[in-house]
Amino acid sequence: MPADGNHKRDQLDLNKLSLGLFGLNCSGGLAVTTVPERWEASWENNLNAARMADEAGLDFMLPLGRWKGYGGITDHNASNFETLTWASGILASTRNLMAFGTVHVSLFNPVVAAKQMVTADHIGQGRFGINIVCGWNSDEFDMLGVNLAQHDDRYDQGQEWLDVVTQAWSSTEPFDYDGKFYQVHKTDINPKPYGGGRPTIVCAGNSPRGREYAARNADMMFTNLRMHIDEVPGTVSELKGMATGYNREIGVFSNVAVVCRPTKKEAEEWFQYYAVENADQDAVEYMIEGRGLKKPGVSEEALQAARLRAAGGNGALPIIGDPDYVAALMKRLSECGISALAIGFTNYLDEFPYFRDEVLPRLAGEGLRAS
Repeated sequence: MPADGNHKRDQLDLNKLSLGLFGLNCSGGLAVTTVPERWEASWENNLNAARMADEAGLDFMLPLGRWKGYGGITDHNASNFETLTWASGILASTRNLMAFGTVHVSLFNPVVAAKQMVTADHIGQGRFGINIVCGWNSDEFDMLGVNLAQHDDRYDQGQEWLDVVTQAWSSTEPFDYDGKFYQVHKTDINPKPYGGGRPTIVCAGNSPRGREYAARNADMMFTNLRMHIDEVPGTVSELKGMATGYNREIGVFSNVAVVCRPTKKEAEEWFQYYAVENADQDAVEYMIEGRGLKKPGVSEEALQAARLRAAGGNGALPIIGDPDYVAALMKRLSECGISALAIGFTNYLDEFPYFRDEVLPRLAGEGLRAS
């Protein structure tokens, strides 16, 4: 995963296709469902899943940045752990995998955040990464008493925020910064990130402005695969080309919702059970409306597809099938240029062991991961 020279080597450099678990810090995880088997985001469950993933050789854990639930019967994601403290606990309890903090820039003073993230990075001896989110859910920001700026202004604020953070990480002398959103003076924090350099930066890039921000700043650009798989190579090429415009190289990161069973029929039946028959419909509607997917001109067919993806995995690409199918589709995504996949399961502790035992060896056999 090459990036600019200040980025230090990390776990995401070790495999051609990096894999991690996504969303464990929030109740329900990625699956917007009412089934009793859904994910319970207790600390004990998070810790057990992290250790299981670490022992299996997964590369990272990525949390959702949530402050408020999505409503519905389950109030999906309403119970959630703040991500910087969550990451610190995960890093202290594992040996090899990375843990990301997902940070809404307008909620964290950049100098305080820089100090918090350095602390996590030292706890993990360089295994901390940051997922920068400029924000979209106005209900969450209203709850916190923060005015969510207009869309493009959010990225202008995000740029200033990251400029302050990275300077705090690298400057050997006190510095001043006078911007539109942040003004800091004689700023000097120590220690610096563990081992020199800076933590890995991930940014979501779905809107044109978001992609530009990620191309300029990220080591990995996170994008939803809402297009047909045949269109993925072109999308990846476009995203990497944007980074080239800043004389940078980036990896492309996406999220998937995996249902893996011994047979395709069993996998499809499970998806039908949790994502169709028992979807938390009110939470699904809130999610797609809040993300701007339910707007004039959108066909009913497109809305139904968005609802199914929301219920199945918070908008993630569904991968539903037997181990051969799951491994083959992940291989194809890698061939399309995807560098890393953040994985959701209906229940991580129940479902990851089968994925570990059946899919990971297949991926290793394809040369995508170390055995």
